[in-house]
Amino acid sequence: MTLIAQLTDLHLRADGADPFHDPYQATRDAFAAIRALDVQPDAIVLTGDINDHSTSDYGPALALLHAAPVPVLPMPGNHDDPDAFRAAFQNWADFAPDHLSFTADLGDLHLITLETTLPNGLPGLEARHLAWLDAQLRAASKPVLLALHHPPFPTGLPHLERHGFAGRAVLADMLQTGQIVRLIAGHSHRAISALWQGVSCSTAPAIGHGLGLSFSGAAPHRPMATTPRLELHHWQGAQMISHTVSLPR
Repeated sequence: MTLIAQLTDLHLRADGADPFHDPYQATRDAFAAIRALDVQPDAIVLTGDINDHSTSDYGPALALLHAAPVPVLPMPGNHDDPDAFRAAFQNWADFAPDHLSFTADLGDLHLITLETTLPNGLPGLEARHLAWLDAQLRAASKPVLLALHHPPFPTGLPHLERHGFAGRAVLADMLQTGQIVRLIAGHSHRAISALWQGVSCSTAPAIGHGLGLSFSGAAPHRPMATTPRLELHHWQGAQMISHTVSLPR
């Protein structure tokens, strides 16, 4: 078996300020919840937005994440500064030369992560990302867990989909190889699940603030106070079972 903890959208700020709750404490609470499990995860996968957009200093984040009970695999989100992120986490993951994607063997699974923030700040994948992914899939000898920051699948939420997702059609074709057993993402700040191209897909709730829910796009898409949560993904050799764990507010 393989057990993976997913934390996402911490939105840490160097000044520690947050109008809704303390994401540093929420992260420590997440580590405590993980430490209390009777089986420890193989790793914690952070699916992006570790820092808030106003913060390029990863010193506080590094100090926080060094206290994790199991290895941490950090991915960037659209709020992360890519150059500062690479410099801060260069010893935490083996990033691709021209983008912040990486792979890792986690028990019976092969993790492939993809950086999904394009140079223009919009979500998607360019030819270089897709060629790299194709090479990683060809080399993989285990079932693949694919992790992204932005969800490439339809969420039904106009605010999340207003910018589209570049490269979606090519990625959709690649999902049909049968190698990818699960796709996980962040960015939405809420739990969303879907079956897309025959693959079970999900986004995780945020460790940081929540976001308003609107199926019409008429309601403001604004930060709000919600209970921080993490996801546990349990691979049992033939299926992935996921659990949502609520943390103190």
